[in-house]
Amino acid sequence: MALLFSVNAQVYAGAPALLPDKIQITGPAIAYQPREYVPTDETSVLTDEQITADLQLLADAGFRSLVTYSSTGLMGNIPGIARKNGFDETLIMGIWDPFSSDEWKNAVQNAPFVDGYCIGNEGLGIRYTPEELAVKMEELRQLTGKPVTTSEPIDTYISGPHKEWLLEHSDWLFPIAHPYWAEHVDPAEGVAWVVTHHDLLVASSNRQIMLKEVGFPTIFPAELNENLQVGFFRLLDSHRISFFFFEAFDQPWKGNTIAERSVEAHWGIYRADGTPKKVVSWITKNGVNSE
Repeated sequence: MALLFSVNAQVYAGAPALLPDKIQITGPAIAYQPREYVPTDETSVLTDEQITADLQLLADAGFRSLVTYSSTGLMGNIPGIARKNGFDETLIMGIWDPFSSDEWKNAVQNAPFVDGYCIGNEGLGIRYTPEELAVKMEELRQLTGKPVTTSEPIDTYISGPHKEWLLEHSDWLFPIAHPYWAEHVDPAEGVAWVVTHHDLLVASSNRQIMLKEVGFPTIFPAELNENLQVGFFRLLDSHRISFFFFEAFDQPWKGNTIAERSVEAHWGIYRADGTPKKVVSWITKNGVNSE
């Protein structure tokens, strides 16, 4: 699967970013949030050592591309640590809160390590207005010379009040596509849903697309299991769609904070303790996202 960005010495040196649609790479890509860290708990501690251990585990499985969600605190160190631990392809740095001075500072300082930025995640018209986000996106482009985007559910790019805004202000389209939330728990049906929406967006926008999140949860409810997760990703890979696996690790805290969505805790390709689910051996063996 061809993704959208590549990394080279010129980019590392801070050269102006190439246009996203001119850049191609291959290799597995992962959406990463640190394990054993609870962002909603002020007493939760994150260390560089934990980040390093996480990223080494992912790199050993063959992952070379990464997207993050927040740049606050030590999460701002993730890009530099990733570059030292095998992530030599696409690296997209996330900014969760566009108005956070801490995230902003960390993001700008990491420009030599990253290929692009994603400001916000499923927050358009909720945590920030389109006008506010457009200003911050343009400011970050000017400060870093890197492409900038945001991320919303894929349906939002196809219809709805923010469709045209997303197409106009995104340097590349970075939608989220989870068939589970469209009530598709069969792998074949889920992949068909993803492919249909992806192809419709490509046709209607005439833009290259990289899916920021595509996942298939395990454990809960009972009909979802690791074998189905493997089946889903195997089928999806056969369609040569550019995507980031969602997500690296199970996140138990999500099941406690998101009402009636306990399934949110079980989307990882690794369990919360770092042990791999069945899909990891398949990824490692088959070189997913390769041409």
